[in-house]
This record gives sequence, structure tokens and C-alpha cells, in this order.
Amino acid sequence: MSKTDFLIETSINSENCFCSKLVNNSNEPITSFVFCFSILAPVKAVENCFIHFSSGGYAELKPEKKFVLQPGEEWIFKYSYEESRHKPMNHRWSPQGCFLKIKNKDIFNIKVIDLDLERISSVAPIPNISGDKLNYESLRLVPHPYSWAASAGVCNLSPPINVFFDDNQIIHNGYKSACELGTRLNLNFFPERVNEEFENATTSIKIKIQESLEDSSYEIVITSDVVEISAGDEAGLYYGLISLMQLSQTYHQLVPCGNIKDKPRFSWRGQHLDTVRHFYSVESILKLLDLMSLFKLNKFHWHGTDDEAFRFKLGDDYEIATATSIRGDGQLVPPVFGSGPEQTGGCYDVTEIKRIVDRASANHIDVMPEFDLPGHNMSLVRLFPNMRDPEDKSFEVSVQGYLENTLNPAMPDTTLIVESALDDLCRVFPGEYIHLGADEIAPGAWSKSPAIEILKSEHNLKDSKDVASWFINKLSKRLELNNKKTAAWQEAEDGQHQDEKTDKLLFSWQNLESGFKLARDGYKVVLCPAEHIYFDMVQSRNYADRGANWAAVIPFESSVDWPIIPENEPELEKNIQGIQGHLWCETILEDHEMESMLCPRILGLSESAWTSQNNRRSGDELNDLALNSYRNLFEKINWDFYKAENFDMMSDPAMNEEALVNE
Repeated sequence: MSKTDFLIETSINSENCFCSKLVNNSNEPITSFVFCFSILAPVKAVENCFIHFSSGGYAELKPEKKFVLQPGEEWIFKYSYEESRHKPMNHRWSPQGCFLKIKNKDIFNIKVIDLDLERISSVAPIPNISGDKLNYESLRLVPHPYSWAASAGVCNLSPPINVFFDDNQIIHNGYKSACELGTRLNLNFFPERVNEEFENATTSIKIKIQESLEDSSYEIVITSDVVEISAGDEAGLYYGLISLMQLSQTYHQLVPCGNIKDKPRFSWRGQHLDTVRHFYSVESILKLLDLMSLFKLNKFHWHGTDDEAFRFKLGDDYEIATATSIRGDGQLVPPVFGSGPEQTGGCYDVTEIKRIVDRASANHIDVMPEFDLPGHNMSLVRLFPNMRDPEDKSFEVSVQGYLENTLNPAMPDTTLIVESALDDLCRVFPGEYIHLGADEIAPGAWSKSPAIEILKSEHNLKDSKDVASWFINKLSKRLELNNKKTAAWQEAEDGQHQDEKTDKLLFSWQNLESGFKLARDGYKVVLCPAEHIYFDMVQSRNYADRGANWAAVIPFESSVDWPIIPENEPELEKNIQGIQGHLWCETILEDHEMESMLCPRILGLSESAWTSQNNRRSGDELNDLALNSYRNLFEKINWDFYKAENFDMMSDPAMNEEALVNE
């Protein structure tokens, strides 16, 4: 028997049930078989089947009774998401990575036909729009600069171009980094040879350091034949050169004359990537770092641990990574998120981590790794059972449907293993921050743990929130010993235990108002509201789209049109350190699928994180700019640009009305 011998057709009925039909096209009857698949949330059996095994988003279904599927016959069965709040949104909400297990040993992949895709039109290209349509007075540059004063005429940035600057190491470094980025992105027009005049050159670029300018700031004066770039430091020079690269593309090398003065609004301009749910190649991560740098994002939040894996191989023989990072049938981690029965996955060794850190540094990006604690550790618990209290009778189910995925802070092995791993992270990653997680601890965790009761008594802790806060504070002190600072999700400060409170940078994701509240309470906050800049959310309600919708449907404009600071509370800006976009990867099956989830929405993130409130453009204006100017730029740098049947539908605010509640 082979893959073509079995076929499964799945549709979705009006009650949000999956209706599947398994067809035996082989010449042999099959019995004692199990239908195996992954899906985005736990499921329940509805008709003609029962749950044989389930773990989070992985499930195995069997016929209700002893059943023989004869050649040419069908097994028809129904199942649905366990919770009614999980409703099929698009084709990625259907079963993925389907296979059969026969007599619990023979494995056969299945040909999958999604009936819904046959009746719903596929995504069509964005209509062609002339690049001359834009009528806005703003500059065709993302993010928009602090100030722009246009003057008459244009400057021709077609090669050859003369470049002149003094023998200054800061300028040499910034120029080299910008040229290397431009070359990788196919945007570079700067010459390798500088301080000499080229025959037929129509324009000269003069570069200087002006120490009176702020860090990361720059000024550009553009006349018909000369461009003068001044910067306060290497980062500012780098950003100025990047701006010129962008302008050369968006104006087809004929850049308008005028004066640019520019500086960032926020010091934290981040993008997160989940490399646990989907394992990305090093090359794909490097490609993301280049895209981030092109739009002046400067923080890479590397989500490298979660329930499904610990991806950082921090030594030659690092059991945590090698044992947890491979998933598949019979493995420590089941074949979740469409991975199928074969062994898949991997981890990043020290050499690969260094490549990523070095590229980030060249792009003026800091890397922040995350070790998500104490929840989100299903695979780690399975590897080291002593990180749980053996006497714990609690019943805990995480929001993702995993049983017993929370480490127990009272167990000696928990402290030993976690602190050792943190020491290794501090050694390998040179950045300022280590992210400790602290989100989504399963309800009921530690509620019947004798070891936790002793811990609570010893440290005057009242409930699980206090325990979690105590644990994160303890680990934060460990980071301090390694000269690192602590970052964490907003839940890290949910507990009331303050005896050993430590300073943290909190990432507020649940909603925008919760971030404002933290800032009012005096916390240093990075805003990452799920309803606006969680880029794993769908961009439309088209069935051919991909992504989740528990926070919102996020069309392009929603990534821009939101208040970063309440109008009546400007004082909050002193505590809001910046903004960060997120890309969780439950619905991503291939590396390249990341691209259209981020683009063009990353333009909105860039604008919001860099541009001052007075110069920040609306979603409508950026929407037009994306269509008319940046769509072609993304094509040139070989980055997929999201396409919808009707791009204008992405601006319909009514699309968010049916968004599901936060998980």
C-alpha cells in the first residue's frame, strides 16, 4: 500500500463540525487503524469515531467499534473543536499532516482533499496601480521621517555616483554595513570605491559625523547634484543610507530635493519570531533580519522555547535541545502543526546562533532570546519528570490543550536545570536582555502540590500568581549575576509578592489598555497589542487566507491606526519603551509563508515604532503607499507581499467585529 491508496475528504458543516470521509483505494481491507492529524486546538468526537489519543493540537481518531474498511469503501465520521470559541476560520484550521497508523505499526500518508477549497475562489493578485497615483505631501519613505521640507527639483541617484567622506572608522563601518545590506537586498547603488570622481557621475554624496546630533539620528540635504548626509553615530549614518536606498526605489532614482531631519520615537522597535511551532532555517532568519533593518527595526525577539521544543543547543551535547526539538510519530513531541509522522524539526547550535547574532549586530539589531517559564514546557517536563512534584494531584490543562506543561518551582531539579540553561543563554547571547516568559500558566497549576504549599508557607505566598512572580523574580536575580536584564510577558507582575521584586521590561500583549495600565503603574513597557500587531492573525475572511483570529482580523490599516499613547495621558510615553510585532507560527507550514504574513503589515509596525505622533501617517495613506511604491520594492528584494481578492476590503473596520475573545 502507498499514499495514493488512501484519500481523505473534509468539509465543514453549518455546526462547525469537520465531516471527513476516508476512502480505501487499496486492494486490501484494513482494520485496527487510527486516523492521525494535527489541528489548531483540541478536538472532540461527534459521530462514528472516538478519541484514541490527544495532546494539544494533535489527535488520533478510531472508528466507534471494531471496523473493517474494505477496498473501495468509505469511513465517514465527524468531529469538532472541543471548545465552541474555536471556529474554523480558513483552510489552516482544517486537519493537517494527516496519516494512518494500521495495527499501531504501519504508517501511511494520506492524500488530502479539502472540499472547501474547491468551492471558494483562490487569492487573486493585487490589481496593477500606477506608481504616479500618490498625491500625498509626505515622503515615499517608511518609516516617515521626523521632518521633511521639500524644495524644487529632483536628484538623480542613478549610478555611477561619487561618494566622499573623511577617513573615519564610524563612517567606514556604517557605510560598509549599509552597502552589504543593500547588496543582499538587491537595492545597493553605492560604489565600493569612494573618495574619487567617476566619469559621467551626475550626483555626489557627502557623508560626515556631526556629534551634536542624537544617537541614531541623521540629516539629509538633497539638491539637484549633491546629497549631504550627517549623522550623530554609526547607527544614524546607517539609517540615513538605508533611507536613500528606499527613496531611490520608491522614486525610480529621481528623488525629490529637500531636507530630511530624522530620529526614532522609541528605542525599542521590535519584531518577534516563533521558531518553536515552526522550525525556520538559519537563512530564513537572516532574511528576516535584513527586512527588519530595511525598515529601521532594531530588536529581534527570538522565541526559542515553548511546549513543543527547546531550540537552543547551547553546548556540543545539549540534551534539552537534542531530545525535544524533533517531533513525529513516537517521538517525545507528537506531530503537531502539520508536521506529519516523519521526524522533523531541529535546533540551533552555537555556531548558527553566532551567525544570526552577528548578522543582527551588523544590521544594528539586538537579539533577545526567550526561555518561556514556568508554563509552556510540555516537552521539558516529559524529558525531566522531576521538574514536577510527584505528589501533585492538580488537574491542569493549558490554553493550547496540553496536560501538565508547567514546571514546579519548588522542585530542586527545576532550579538546577533552569538556572544552568539560563547561564548558558547568557554566555551565548551577548545582548542586554533575556526574556523569561511568564505567560499563560495553566489554570489549576500547583493547586494540589504539597511541595508548593511548603514553598508558599516559607515565602508568604498566597496563590499561584504569587508563586509564578516569586519564581520569575528568583530567576531575574540569576540573570543579574550574569550581567543581564530581565524581560517578561505582562503576567510576570500579576502576583502580589513584592519582597524580592526585580526590575523588568514587560511586554504587554493581551490588549492595548493593559499596556497603558502597566505604564500608569510605573512599569517599563513594550506595547505589542495582539489586536493590532500580532501578525499571525488573519488579514481577511477569505477561506484561502491563513492565520488565527482569536485576537482580531488584522487588515493592513489595523496595524497602523491605533493610539500608541492616550491623547489625554502624554506622560505615559516616559514608561512606554517601544513597540513590537509578533509572529506566532501555529499556521505556518513552510518558511516562506512568514513573508506574506509580515508584508505589508510590517510597514505599519515600522511607522508606529519610529515616527513621531505628529508625522505618523494614517492607514489609508500607508495603504496607498504600500500598493503604489512598496509592492514593487518587496518584489525586488524577493519577499512575498500579501495578496487578497480585493485589497481595499482589508480596510473595512467591520471585519474586526466578530473577532473571538482572547485565549
